[in-house]
Amino acid sequence: MVADTPTAAAEALLAAARALQPRVQQLAPEIDRERRLSPELVQAFRDAGFFRMLLPREFGGQQADPVTAARVVEEIAWADGAAGWCVMIAQQNLAFAGFLGADDVRAIWGDGGIVAGTARPIGRAVWAERPEPGYRVSGRWPFASGSSHATWFAAECVVYDGETARLDAAGEQVTRMVFVPRAEVTVHDTWHTSGLRGTASHDFSIDGAFVPAARGFQVLVSPPQHPWALYRAPALVFANHGSHALGIARGAVDEARAIVAAKSGYGSPNPMREQPRVQAQIAEATALVESARAYLYAAVGALWAALEAGEADPALLRARTRLATSHAATTSVRAVDLACGAVGTAAIFTQNALERRLRDVRAAATHVMVGPLTYEAAGRVELGLAAQFPFF
Repeated sequence: MVADTPTAAAEALLAAARALQPRVQQLAPEIDRERRLSPELVQAFRDAGFFRMLLPREFGGQQADPVTAARVVEEIAWADGAAGWCVMIAQQNLAFAGFLGADDVRAIWGDGGIVAGTARPIGRAVWAERPEPGYRVSGRWPFASGSSHATWFAAECVVYDGETARLDAAGEQVTRMVFVPRAEVTVHDTWHTSGLRGTASHDFSIDGAFVPAARGFQVLVSPPQHPWALYRAPALVFANHGSHALGIARGAVDEARAIVAAKSGYGSPNPMREQPRVQAQIAEATALVESARAYLYAAVGALWAALEAGEADPALLRARTRLATSHAATTSVRAVDLACGAVGTAAIFTQNALERRLRDVRAAATHVMVGPLTYEAAGRVELGLAAQFPFF
């Protein structure tokens, strides 16, 4: 059937994202004010399959290609940055599924599961033999985006045998990413920010929860347990940071176009769009977004094609994807600045979505996965050196 082809499935996901855009836009002020996604929107995203796009079909997922997944994030971020971020983070955490056994994947993501969490080994996982071999997990972690609607939490820990940290053969601490159900997690209201307010990226803590030994893995060390090509370069999911920023920027430029078409210039009865200054700013913003967008999706597509073809270690393609992602984020900040500058004082009023977009894109660009360190790592690879940066 045509509907079962990869292309048809991808188009269906994109069509669903575009169909939801008007409602996301309507709810955007509420999302910003309440600092969380509304239950209505969470359910709509779940029904559309956005929280399982990067999950293999055998587990009830869409198993979408990474370009499609990134484009869905872009379309939602076009309507609201916080909503797009929550879809993005849920997708990124789906990459963990490739490193767990089938039973645990079904336990965590079955029946519409959503994972929030932090890849930072600042918790403690103490080895325990009872009630079965596993770990007693304690700690507190920041930046758990989607904590308001997550059903499970991923928490990275240092492994301990009693009071002694476990070391590997090289003398490095052994770490483990573990998964804990929401009922055993405490969420702390810490997310009071200028931008991306609706992501509910709060701290969370765990106090002695037991995690079976199989329900976890060592990040960057454990091999994947599923053959899907994505799990040979799981950092590919970070490309969604670029598409997310581009979605915000695209929306900002579109809103600026509408404003300058209707608003008169200072001291003139003519629409602002007739002013050369405005025309130049809109043109530059458009070029920035469209060129960064083309570069990002070309890089992601090239890496995905290499992975599907079985290429062993496409290091340069991985670096180019990370570079294109960071470039998309920093370019999007500039594009939103231009869009806001084009409309003048209209951009500073809170009833105008441009004000929220400026806050959101600046907050998004502070993430470490699109920050200066990624440019440095990409430059090292371009010069024939090792990246010296994780998830590269």
